[in-house]
Amino acid sequence: MLRKLFNEQRRIDSGLLLEAFSAVRDYIEVLETVGRTLPAAPNKWYHRRAIWSKGFLDALDELEQSKYCCERYAEHIHKAFLEEMNVEEVVEYRRFVYFYKNAFIRVFSILDKLGTFMNDLFDLKTDTIKIRFSYFTVLRRMHERHIHSPLELQLYNLKMEYKSALDRLRNQRNMEIHHINAEMLDDLMQKEPYPGERIHIENVKANLEDLQQGFDMVCRSLTVAFSYITEKSKNVRG
Repeated sequence: MLRKLFNEQRRIDSGLLLEAFSAVRDYIEVLETVGRTLPAAPNKWYHRRAIWSKGFLDALDELEQSKYCCERYAEHIHKAFLEEMNVEEVVEYRRFVYFYKNAFIRVFSILDKLGTFMNDLFDLKTDTIKIRFSYFTVLRRMHERHIHSPLELQLYNLKMEYKSALDRLRNQRNMEIHHINAEMLDDLMQKEPYPGERIHIENVKANLEDLQQGFDMVCRSLTVAFSYITEKSKNVRG
């Protein structure tokens, strides 16, 4: 959809993105296949799961598009200071920032959606210990209760593999959507210039590398989770 901004053709899915899409679609197909064989009342559970799962397809598509747009706008950013940019470059930088923020917020949005989905599917009752819980809280809950340990271990390993990039993205996410606490304020003061000083822009290349890591982690986590859930669903059917 957003590739039209650059007069380009629609995306052809490949790599980790395609793997994640395929894993989610396989689970939806299982749900819909089983649901068609059931009366309306029992089918309600399967129909609900299928609709919920389709939401991951939309969310992942939106994340990829935001990531792509900020990558394209980043191609036009060559200055380290805002004052050194001409009017057109400033506009391109603002567009980069818009889609970059959109993308890193969506990274954690999808992970938290996955956590909520697994909490409901596995009846983890994470909300009984923390009303507003994150994906990472759900992983801890699975570990502590030894629930679906093979899946939890794979997801935990992915979390640790991408930990450094995710921590940096999470700090930016928190500064974007949460209160500024003392620690965040100290961080911002190191970045924001005093009156009269030049404005040094973010390290665009480093930010894009972190975003790519976050995107890869999301894709791989969805692939692992939905492949596992689909296999378990097939075994139950059998």
